[in-house]
Amino acid sequence: MKQTNTSEELYFSFNLGEGIFSVPVTHVKEVFNFTSLTPVPNSLPYLKGVMNIRGSVVSIIDLRRLFGFNPSEDFSTTSVIDLELPQENDKPFEFSIIADSVDVVSSLTMVPADSVSYGIPEQQRHFVKSVARRGESFILVLDLEKIIGFIESDVETAKNSNF
Repeated sequence: MKQTNTSEELYFSFNLGEGIFSVPVTHVKEVFNFTSLTPVPNSLPYLKGVMNIRGSVVSIIDLRRLFGFNPSEDFSTTSVIDLELPQENDKPFEFSIIADSVDVVSSLTMVPADSVSYGIPEQQRHFVKSVARRGESFILVLDLEKIIGFIESDVETAKNSNF
């Protein structure tokens, strides 16, 4: 007898500019309206600062800036998506991203794509794991592990060049 897959992975979608992006819902800890953050002096342009989220100091990443989109310094209408990445033999890695707006939680249909550029600079295209479709909209599914790996490497490079 053929088994059917009854556990479909769900994705949390959000908007950055005109684009729709998504991450597995299992990585989303919470979503809230932007309030305020503490800037970190001399940090990379896409690292906007830190926030106190339920007693934890969490880094805030502006993906618009990381992806080379037109960033805005007006965060009054944005949302913060607090995420957790599981780590082997360690507590999850927590960070947050700024989204222009949040969309929905849904299952997505992945589609083959020759290109996943969608306006993202070439050096950041590996941040996109796959392309999905929901109705007439294309959604870029992000590879959070690659994004965090890039940021850690970028921070290390910046730290070493300052010494």
